[in-house]
Amino acid sequence: MSDRTIEVPDPDPAEPGTPAPESPYKNLLVPLVVVPFMVVGVLVLVFVSFGAITGEETSIEENLARVVEGGLNERKQAAMSLVSQALENGKARSEGKPEPWPVGPDFKERLARAWEEVSKDEEPTHRGLAIAQLSALYGDPAAFERLSVFLDATADQDKDGQLRISALMAISWLQDERAAARVIPFLRHEESFLRQAAAAVLQNQPSEASKEALAGLIDDPSLELRGQAAISLSHLGDARGAAVLRELVDPQSYAAVRAQNPAKFASDRLVETTRLHAVAGLGRLRRPEDRPLLEEVAKSDASPQVREAAMRALQSP
Repeated sequence: MSDRTIEVPDPDPAEPGTPAPESPYKNLLVPLVVVPFMVVGVLVLVFVSFGAITGEETSIEENLARVVEGGLNERKQAAMSLVSQALENGKARSEGKPEPWPVGPDFKERLARAWEEVSKDEEPTHRGLAIAQLSALYGDPAAFERLSVFLDATADQDKDGQLRISALMAISWLQDERAAARVIPFLRHEESFLRQAAAAVLQNQPSEASKEALAGLIDDPSLELRGQAAISLSHLGDARGAAVLRELVDPQSYAAVRAQNPAKFASDRLVETTRLHAVAGLGRLRRPEDRPLLEEVAKSDASPQVREAAMRALQSP
């Protein structure tokens, strides 16, 4: 989550000479990714807020055609609608419900043809990214290579970082043993929001390489980055970030960060959300030495939500 509204950049490049916008992910906060389909509500809300989804019920196949053949604004709306529809389908599948946006048996073939067409673009574009994301959501074996195109985007091609951060999120949906190796180098990226995104994504890539890479971040000076690494490690059943999780539970940790940079953790809701995830992480680890802290939080924390989370953590099987 972020301290400010996440803006959705135009899928097509700005006019030459237009200054690059500041990245909307500069204040990215933990956790970016918990499970793949938890992002659907956020995505749909963002799209509606910026007028990208009109409410018109257009099928996935129709939106796919519009991404390839439509005009500038039509491609923009169709690309965003495609991803939100596919995420809604994935969420429904995970809950054992019928897909609200069914696709035909030849959908992967349609994706392949669409990818072939958009690949003619000289540089990576958001319409190509939408097709790559759909490939990942529908288990297309070609998804890894398609998403790699966007992970390889340069800073000039992806000035606000949205292509790369979206590709990082999408690659976390793949059950592909190559995914972790593709994500880990981003932990050393010069942009902090891409480092944090990579740390979040690795919680969905269980491997020793993921654990070791995340463990290398738990002494990072940035509370956001070491906190994300600790939360991701807890999802992988690794307790090496437990001390950082305890740090995230303590409200004073955020006050110390704000004293150095008032823009960080400026929102009380953001602090509370982070603390909730830290408490849940300690619950997942089930360390006896963390139980007294969880009991104290459950008994006397100022936040009812954090108290409730601590009680759930204490009951973790």
